[in-house]
Amino acid sequence: MKQPIVKSRKQHIRLWFEFYKLALDEPNFQSNLSATFPFYEEWGDCRDVRFDEWWKDHSHLFGGTRVEVIQRVSNHPNVLNLSVPLNLPVTQTVNEIKRLIVETQQSRLRELGIDPKTVKSTSVGFGKYELSPGEIRGRTVHEDLMIYRLWKDQGKPKVGHAFCQSIIDHMENRPRSKWKPHYLQGRSDVDRNGNPVVTPEQKRQVKRSLERSRKILVSVSRGRFP
Repeated sequence: MKQPIVKSRKQHIRLWFEFYKLALDEPNFQSNLSATFPFYEEWGDCRDVRFDEWWKDHSHLFGGTRVEVIQRVSNHPNVLNLSVPLNLPVTQTVNEIKRLIVETQQSRLRELGIDPKTVKSTSVGFGKYELSPGEIRGRTVHEDLMIYRLWKDQGKPKVGHAFCQSIIDHMENRPRSKWKPHYLQGRSDVDRNGNPVVTPEQKRQVKRSLERSRKILVSVSRGRFP
């Protein structure tokens, strides 16, 4: 069963957006969100907005967050597309890349009405919102988001066989994608009638998923992701 690939910067921002929407409806995070209201103010009211629609008007708020090999040219104003010959000495290539980056950063600042001489770093001012540095396990975060949504929609029930089975049923009955988290793909235990049941380890994995989501919600409510 093919699992989703959630690696791109836009996909990671989508996860941030979706967790922020969840946090807006969680009473436990209202204090944090009140403190970070000025930070999120430019996002607008996200509650009833789909990400793709929201992205059209808000993508400019996000600067590039990592150096990566790309498969197609990016049109984002805060991204510099380069062609790097692999047959040149590394030191020569690095020096040339550095020169191009500095020149482009200065040019971009001028476009934004900022004098490069007045800032400590030519990288400031490009994107107010940045993903936290380090690896983002996109597929795991995506799985956790789906499980937390189901748990919330069902009134946050006890994590037992019924809830875990509802996750499996939901994912198997979707019209297109039918993948499940790897830890819910097989059930070795059976009940007295021979029907498959969720194992204790699978219940523990679902509880861990919910706990990961809670930690992300705390971070998001404080203005960070993940």
